[in-house]
Amino acid sequence: MKFNKFLTALLASVLLIVASCKDDDPVYNNQETSYSGILISNEGKFGTPSATVDFVSSNLSEGILGIYNTSNNENLGDVLQTIGFKGTNAYLVVNNSNKIVVVNRFNFTKNAVITSNISSPRYIAFTDSQYYVTNNNFFDVKKLNIYNNADNTFVKSINFDRYAEKVVEANGNIVVQTDGSTYDNNYNELPTGHTITIVKPATNAVDKTVTLPDAGIVKDLVSYEGFAYALSSTSTDSYIYKINATDGTFTTTTLAGIPNIQKLRIDSGNFYFLDAANKVYAKNIATASSAASTLFTATGYVYGFDVIDGKIFVSNASFTGESTSYVYSSTGTQIKSFKSGIGTNGFYKN
Repeated sequence: MKFNKFLTALLASVLLIVASCKDDDPVYNNQETSYSGILISNEGKFGTPSATVDFVSSNLSEGILGIYNTSNNENLGDVLQTIGFKGTNAYLVVNNSNKIVVVNRFNFTKNAVITSNISSPRYIAFTDSQYYVTNNNFFDVKKLNIYNNADNTFVKSINFDRYAEKVVEANGNIVVQTDGSTYDNNYNELPTGHTITIVKPATNAVDKTVTLPDAGIVKDLVSYEGFAYALSSTSTDSYIYKINATDGTFTTTTLAGIPNIQKLRIDSGNFYFLDAANKVYAKNIATASSAASTLFTATGYVYGFDVIDGKIFVSNASFTGESTSYVYSSTGTQIKSFKSGIGTNGFYKN
């Protein structure tokens, strides 16, 4: 699809965005392209249909704004929470619109919209034949929905007592973060518990509940090379648990003296993590020592954080206008900065 129509319709806003960018921003152009590179998810302003997806080429030289809106001549919706991939499809989980929009991941043409049994959807994971979506409104909805890959039909829900947040596939099993944080009357963050739940796709039933031993707050859950990795942190230390999703056993990496880690990513055999003070660290997975290298300190309201092929992406998110995204090398050298949409919250290899 050519983007001449897009540029004509949004010429004024695009020119403003490009004019405000730094000299090293990617060029947001009108060339026909396949979106094979990096997708950027922009949450948008809560309560408005302002969620968008941007594209940047792998070499960071070219970019296109608002690719869903362009490809489908419509707004995506209210609060794009996350993006998942299966085959040639991308699944856009739109939290406050209570839907999942399925698009072709390379031209972003809409294929389907799933709304069945969805309430405040959060994250998504896939097996060969099914996909799993956490629903969590932090009050009375705490469940995992299951759908058929082939026709998007609803299969069942699994309800949890306290939480349903991140979900990943590991070694053919589905692993769910079923605890996290809540807040007291003074808005201090409190743990809700320390469980990770394993669901067997063969039965779509809970197989095991893994209770983590520390007293912190479960902050993140990722999958890497057949294992699930859960992040928990306290005000003094943080912990990464490597979980065997088949039997529920785990080993622990203690990050002594590194408190309040918020986000965890893994790339090329290395942990990368971000703490509450915006410090970004790296640590080799195989190293037994708890020591980690401080790479850099990000600026602003760091909301999106991902590592793709040795490049570290972080966003300084704005929820009233454009955000600023930054790209760093694996050693912490800034490579690029560019403007992205409202509330940039994630970066994805496509």
